[in-house]
Amino acid sequence: MATAAPPEIVNQKPAVEETMTDPPLASVMEKPNDVMQDKSAIPPPPPDDSKTTAVVDQTAPDTSAAMKSSKGSHDRDIALAKVEDEKRLSFVKAWEESEKSKVENKAQKKLSEVSSWENSKKASLEAQLRKIEVTSSKSSECIYL
Repeated sequence: MATAAPPEIVNQKPAVEETMTDPPLASVMEKPNDVMQDKSAIPPPPPDDSKTTAVVDQTAPDTSAAMKSSKGSHDRDIALAKVEDEKRLSFVKAWEESEKSKVENKAQKKLSEVSSWENSKKASLEAQLRKIEVTSSKSSECIYL
């Protein structure tokens, strides 16, 4: 009787989702073509043989390579979308600040107009008061003479 070779058993970690962090925005803006090269330069962590055992499937690496390339493209698209969102939000914030400063400048201009009007009225009233005082003092001098 010919016996088939038993499947190869290899110790490996349980499946854990890797959380990917977004690259800094400056590096995305400067070198968008180097994203794939940077990811391939980072070596994968060494396998931990103490966790569990599993059967190795020889077809899995071929499909994972295709998924990695599409995943890198997807990550790049996500990073570019975030950059566009931040750019749009910065434009909105700049516009809001511009409108706020316009309103503040108009209010300051109106306050200065009111204060200058008040000062001119005070000056004209003081001039009239002095004129009245001068005429009253002259009339009182005339009466006493």
